[in-house]
Amino acid sequence: MAMDLPLKRFQIKALSHQDAQQTLKHDVLEGMLCAPRSLPPKYFYDEAGSRLFDAICKTRHYYLTRTESALLKRHADEIIAAARPRTCVELGAGTSVKTEILLSGLAAGSRPFTYVPIDVCEEMLIESAARLLYHYPRLRIEALAGEYLSALHALPRLDGPVLFVFIGSSIGNFTEAEAMELLAGVSGIMGPEDAFLLGLDRVKDRKILEQAYDDDEGITAQFNLNVLQVLNTRLGGNFRLENFSHRAVYQEAREQIEMYLVARQAQQVTLADLGETLDIAAGETILTEISRKYTRASIRHLLEGSALSEDMHFAPGDEHFSLVLARKR
Repeated sequence: MAMDLPLKRFQIKALSHQDAQQTLKHDVLEGMLCAPRSLPPKYFYDEAGSRLFDAICKTRHYYLTRTESALLKRHADEIIAAARPRTCVELGAGTSVKTEILLSGLAAGSRPFTYVPIDVCEEMLIESAARLLYHYPRLRIEALAGEYLSALHALPRLDGPVLFVFIGSSIGNFTEAEAMELLAGVSGIMGPEDAFLLGLDRVKDRKILEQAYDDDEGITAQFNLNVLQVLNTRLGGNFRLENFSHRAVYQEAREQIEMYLVARQAQQVTLADLGETLDIAAGETILTEISRKYTRASIRHLLEGSALSEDMHFAPGDEHFSLVLARKR
C-alpha cells in the first residue's frame, strides 16, 4: 500500500523492529511474572486494536472524542493563529481524524506544510497518509512508526515553527513521572517559537467515567482482550480470550480509571518465545490501562514539572475536557 502513495510527498521510517520486540519481551517479563500483573497500554494498538479504538470513539457514552473534536473545531483558527506552524508533529497519531481539523486550518494558507505522525502501528500510519495526501495537495508526510521517546530522537530536520500535538487524552495513560518524562522530552527539543497542543480529560462524576470505559456494546471489552491476542501473535502465547473478562473502575483517590482483565477461571498460559509459563488464579487481575483525569491545578503541576507553561486553555462549559496550548518555559 505504501508503494501507491506519492513518494515525493510521503516517507515512513519504521524504528528498529528488533528493538520493539525486545522492549515487548522486557515489558511482559517485568509486568506478568508476579502479582499484581500488568501490561502497558501501548500494546493495545496493533491494526485490530486501532480499529477497535476507532469504534469505541463512536459509542454512546465515550464523550472524550466528541468533546475534544468540538473544542478543536471551535478553536482551531485560534490555535493555528497563535502557533503559526509550518510543521505538525503528532504523538499517537492513530487515524489522524481529529488532527485533520488542524491540518485543514494549515491547508487554508498558501504555503506547503509537513505532518509528522508518530504511532506504533505502521499499517495505520500508511492508511491515514493515503487519505490525507489525497485531500491536501500541499501536504508532505514524514511518518515515524515506533514508540514516542525513540521517535522524538529520530525526528527529521523540522521546518519551524513546529506545533507538537498530543491529543485524545492519551497523556492520562502515563503515571505522573512517566508523563513528565515524555512532556519534558518534547519541551527539550522545542524551540522558542514552537508550541505544544495537549488534550487532557478532566475529573468528573464516577458514573460518566465508568460508562465511557465499559460500553453497552462490549467494544471496549474486545479492545481490552485484544492485548492478549497481541501476546499470542508476537510472543507465541496461548491465551484463551474467553477465559478473561473486562473490568473498568474509577479510583477517586488516584483520580484515574483503571482497566483490568479478570481471569474467569484458574489457568496456565505459556509464552513460548519467552520460555515462560504463567499460573493464573481464578479472579486474578491484569492491569492493562490507567487513564488519569485532571483538574486545572493538576494540569498546571504537570506542565510546570515538564518545563512548559500554559499559553491558552480551552474547555467546554461543563469543564469536562481541556485543550491546552503550551510553550517552552
